Amino acid sequence: MKTTDSLFISISLLLAIGTVSSAGAQEREGTRSFNFVDADLRSALDSLMRWYSVSIVYLDRDVDEKRAYASCSACSFDDALNSILEGTSLTWIRTGNQVILKEIPSEPSRPMATLCGSVSDSLTGEWIASAMVIARRSTDEPPPAVQRWCPTNPYGFYSLRNLVPGEYTITVRAVGYKPAELSTVVPPVGPLWLDMRLVPDVITMQEVTVEAYRSTLTSAGTFSRGIYIRSGPSDQNQYFLDGARIYNPAHFGGVLSSISDEALNDVQEMVDGMPPSYGGRIGGILDLSMRDGMMERLSGSAGTGSLGSRMSLEGPLGASTGFLISGRRAYPDALVPFLGADGTPSRLGSSEVTAKLSHRLSSSSRLFFSGYWGSDSYDNQVEGEGMRLNNNFGWENGMANLRWIGIASPSLFLNASVSFSRYGFALEHALADDPFLSPETSLSSDYAVEDVTLRAQAEHYYDEEHTVLGGVELTHHTMSGNISTFSSQIAPMAQETSPIWELSIYLQDQWRIMPGVMAELGARATTFTGEKGSFSAVDPRFALLVSLSSEARLYGTVTSVNQFVHPYRNSGIFLFYPANFWYPSTEKVHPTTSLQMTLGVERSFGDERYLLSVEAFYRMTNNLHEFLADSALRPLADLSENAYFGRGKSYGIGLKLRKRIGSLTGSIGYIYAWEQNTFSELNAGQPFVPRFSRRHEMQLDARFDTGEAWAFGALCVLAFTQSWQPASNASPELEDARFGPGSEGPSPALSLFDLSQNRFPGFQRLEMNVTRRIVLSGITGEISLRLLNAYGLRDPFAWYLHKRADQRLKWTAEVEQLRLLPLYPAIGLAVRF
Repeated sequence: MKTTDSLFISISLLLAIGTVSSAGAQEREGTRSFNFVDADLRSALDSLMRWYSVSIVYLDRDVDEKRAYASCSACSFDDALNSILEGTSLTWIRTGNQVILKEIPSEPSRPMATLCGSVSDSLTGEWIASAMVIARRSTDEPPPAVQRWCPTNPYGFYSLRNLVPGEYTITVRAVGYKPAELSTVVPPVGPLWLDMRLVPDVITMQEVTVEAYRSTLTSAGTFSRGIYIRSGPSDQNQYFLDGARIYNPAHFGGVLSSISDEALNDVQEMVDGMPPSYGGRIGGILDLSMRDGMMERLSGSAGTGSLGSRMSLEGPLGASTGFLISGRRAYPDALVPFLGADGTPSRLGSSEVTAKLSHRLSSSSRLFFSGYWGSDSYDNQVEGEGMRLNNNFGWENGMANLRWIGIASPSLFLNASVSFSRYGFALEHALADDPFLSPETSLSSDYAVEDVTLRAQAEHYYDEEHTVLGGVELTHHTMSGNISTFSSQIAPMAQETSPIWELSIYLQDQWRIMPGVMAELGARATTFTGEKGSFSAVDPRFALLVSLSSEARLYGTVTSVNQFVHPYRNSGIFLFYPANFWYPSTEKVHPTTSLQMTLGVERSFGDERYLLSVEAFYRMTNNLHEFLADSALRPLADLSENAYFGRGKSYGIGLKLRKRIGSLTGSIGYIYAWEQNTFSELNAGQPFVPRFSRRHEMQLDARFDTGEAWAFGALCVLAFTQSWQPASNASPELEDARFGPGSEGPSPALSLFDLSQNRFPGFQRLEMNVTRRIVLSGITGEISLRLLNAYGLRDPFAWYLHKRADQRLKWTAEVEQLRLLPLYPAIGLAVRF
């Protein structure tokens, strides 16, 4: 009879007459071969009792609904029973002539707890990203092993899950800060919230970072066209300020940083290994975060000098709200004229305002409002061949961003935002054949792009091995403008105000595969829809980091990017000035795709004061866009009708040594890069070097702080172009005829032009500065002297006017080769209160 949960003794009495008569028979019956595949465990045990003449005792509940998977060849009883019970949570003991089955005793479950919180700067209260939080059991034998560890996210948040309750030693480390260590008890019930503040080490990280801002955010690109990031033109870069996109924050000349460093908290530069939360540009990423403003008291700073004036103010607005506002007006032409090649001064000015409000809604959520507005103007006058040309250029950027961040649980971090971004320019050309008698002919171009973006993102600390990040981003683009042939030197460009929608969904898993090995796997899926075409793409992303030791790391990345909105800088005014414009992908102008791979190694030494890195990179780009002045062989049409499509590749290696902490900080780096593009319709189908290519680039930035009154700094950039043997050259006859009126096109002769002749010369920049700190009547201040070379202080190109029937070539510009020396002085005075 069978009774649930009662002791069932199944004794198989093998009736035999007498004992086994021979030892040989005993040996044959003592081993068996069998194969159970998804067999009922009870049936398998019954078989063993029959075969081996052994009684097996068990509880019904221990064998019910269990299956047996086992195979054995000439097995003894012990081996057979072990193979059948494998994976069933049952074990056995022998008592006399019986075998008793029982459950393997399990350890009592222990409650697990979570430790979470934020890490911030003890002086400014700003969050510290990428700080390492490490938990060790205080009761372990020394040296205690690491139980859990976690880097902080961009908002300083961390979460250590599945901790056994008890006493722990928590260590927090971040570059530029003194390590912090404290003891705490993790309770068995509920999460433990632990916020920590780090003290800046030696020289405050803010001062060190300010120098990094200057070297990163000021121009290192050809003709001050923006920020140059390895192996990519500056207009392909993407800029973010507090999470909102800014299209073109570059100032002409590059002697001023793109955004005032008084308002900035952190700068992240990415050129490879981009997480899937970024997309849409085949160049690099500059993500700038603003300071929240001091909550303790009202404070500020003001400064003036020969290049410009600035002022910032920050402080509390009530118990839960803080503000920061910073303004700057640049007038470098006042004391250091922007002289062109003909000695005529040019007029240049820029203004900008940056502001932020931060409000604490609760202990776990905050609300931010950020704003930015920047405006640049440039005027010059050119005369030649009885003509006069007055240029009046202006461009501006604006951004407003409302963002909420919140901690939904100890392991779930959320943020959401809505932002508005606008960029536009107006170009005016007043041309007169006779400056005294003829009326002026006004030629103009204008353009504007506006974005409204909704974004939501979640970061889940799933367990100690996986952190999952996902989000959605919806952007509404509006682009409109009219580009004249006089500005482009090719053909007009008309963009109607039409809605364009860009929807992206992204997901990433940060996976700690094993101690010292971390991988990031993710993808970004995008749909781009407009009146003239719709496109969809998926960009996979992968990164692997292997810690060879506590000081050395090996990493590799694979990044795929689809670019749906494209910058124009191929001809005319747009070659020389930061007045870029963007155009969307259409059925005729397809998206550009890029695949980039990197492999690098870095090693820190000297207690993490120094960091040496070596990185190799390779990038393939398909569906590149090219527009050439030689396109005048085609009939006068819209600029989009004069596009050519090809592919490109670049590869190289970079070395960099950084000193990150101490009285002397800075870096020295060298990049060797090889780039070439191939277009079937250009250059006889042969590869050619891109216009802004750099074969060699060396950068040095350094700052020495005496710790008392004096500080010294230097920035030097030396870049050299590639040499290239052209495939062929245009004939003199073709040179004279190619721009004549009534040209028919496209012409097969177009493939004869040497595109390498359009390449610009190298770039050299040198800057040195000396700062003297002063204290007057309790107010601290500083006097500074900057010495700068001609880049940013003079027009690096000369205009020439010509009488030609085709108005596109009524003017030309030639690039000057500016030298490192002499150095021009610029003085400044700043105070803090």
